[in-house]
Amino acid sequence: MRVLSLGWLLFITVLKRRLAYRGDLALQALDEVMRALVSFTMLGVYLSKTGSIAHWTSWQLVFILGFSTVPVSLFHCLCGNLYQLSSVYIIQGNLDRVLLRPYPTFLQICFDRLAIEDLSGAVLGVAVMVVAAGHLPDAHWGLLHLALLGVLMVSAFVLVVAVFMAFAASGFWFEDRVGMVPPVYNLMELGRWPNSIYHPALKVLLACIIPFTFVAFYPASYFTGNDLGQLRYAALTPVVAALALALAVCMWRAGLRRYNSTGS
Repeated sequence: MRVLSLGWLLFITVLKRRLAYRGDLALQALDEVMRALVSFTMLGVYLSKTGSIAHWTSWQLVFILGFSTVPVSLFHCLCGNLYQLSSVYIIQGNLDRVLLRPYPTFLQICFDRLAIEDLSGAVLGVAVMVVAAGHLPDAHWGLLHLALLGVLMVSAFVLVVAVFMAFAASGFWFEDRVGMVPPVYNLMELGRWPNSIYHPALKVLLACIIPFTFVAFYPASYFTGNDLGQLRYAALTPVVAALALALAVCMWRAGLRRYNSTGS
């Protein structure tokens, strides 16, 4: 509870600081929305050539894309500073400052920079899901469905955090300014599409090794009403998220034990 209360205070402090320049915050939030709209525009371009993709209709794919936008935007807002772990904290030695404080290292790094403007992407994703849900005749909504949607969305967010926490921690062994996070981030786009369109080897990569399919396609497909969806895998999303987080925490702690500062 102490860690959570401190985290909340840090969040409020950053929010107050950003609200001091409301115009700048609004422009950056608009930029995040425009970037998210590019994905929906590209989906429209693909679907303009065909009415469906692998037997998935346009509104089903829109719902899946909207679902994936929420956890990704939350990750950008709360944990986007992981991109800087290798270049800023490890190579430049700024991790020394973090380790001296009696507060979890991971949370300190994340809360060093909170991108409040990225929350606009999460709002857009929710709005898109609401619109798309109205065009899914086979989907059924009730309190239990909404509760399950919340659980799966939180699980998807935890999974995104776990994946990038693990790959960011690889910087403790491979000290490179770019690191593994940017290349892995590009793979996340593949998790938004029906897995049946991929080669079997790529399916294994996206489901078992870097499980981005559980961030979007598997959990979101439960709510689309498509019998061709991998519905039985949707329930595995919390399990996969928990296992991934446990592995990421182990890698993070092992990396911290290996850290020897810059020597300067």
